[in-house]
Amino acid sequence: MLETLPGSGGNLVCFRAVGTLTEEDYADVFIPTMTDVLTQFPTFRLYADLSRLLGWDENSSWETGAVLKSNLHKFERAAIVGGPSWAGLALVLRDSLPPDAYEFYTDGNQKRALTWVSA
Repeated sequence: MLETLPGSGGNLVCFRAVGTLTEEDYADVFIPTMTDVLTQFPTFRLYADLSRLLGWDENSSWETGAVLKSNLHKFERAAIVGGPSWAGLALVLRDSLPPDAYEFYTDGNQKRALTWVSA
């Protein structure tokens, strides 16, 4: 399941993944949320808490990172918090973002990550 967090606001989008991410999470949560931010603001910031992620459907659109890749010119920075099962999706996110514009954090550092991406 993918949820949008209350910390989202302005050009900052905050997500938390819980359990297994599916194509529905991508189509019903990620795409509409990102589309809203991308149409309202000239740039965006991304916070992703993957500490409770158990897995993801590797055959889904998550694999492509297309929304992020096609909007690199609008990207400011990203903070990604991970847990034990986050490596695969973190690599997709990393490959979809400009170098030196993101930071990875271990579980327990959510507040620090949110502070960094908001600065």
